[in-house]
Amino acid sequence: MRSLLVVALLAVASGCSASVPPRSGTPVADLVIPTAVPNGKVEVLVKSTYAVGDTVRATIRLVPTTGSLRGPLDAVIQASGFHGTATVRHLSVDPISVNAGSGDVAVAWDMRDDAGQAVGTDDYSLVFRVIDDAGRATTVGATLQVR
Repeated sequence: MRSLLVVALLAVASGCSASVPPRSGTPVADLVIPTAVPNGKVEVLVKSTYAVGDTVRATIRLVPTTGSLRGPLDAVIQASGFHGTATVRHLSVDPISVNAGSGDVAVAWDMRDDAGQAVGTDDYSLVFRVIDDAGRATTVGATLQVR
């Protein structure tokens, strides 16, 4: 009986090894950050992290379920800290209007502030507004992790 218990314990111990699984070379997929708006939703597709010095690329998807959506409007990059939130960069983005289905807008940020200075490692926010056909504005945001 005792030998059966030892064999059982060894079998359990060998199946519960504490080894760390190997890391995959596969990159993490984009994150989809949804925001509900009165007549549908807005999705922001971002990467889980961005490398310092690379261009940040994101996709804004407008998905009205009724009526229309227009945006992104007044797109900015913000940084938050102990002293509050500050606008780092005003982005030049051509807004679109979507009446049915969905529409995508590509957004790019060269990781520079409005003065042209490079920014460093931090968490930034992509913030913009969308307006529906009833004139209701919704502010949408997504975090951009720069490492």
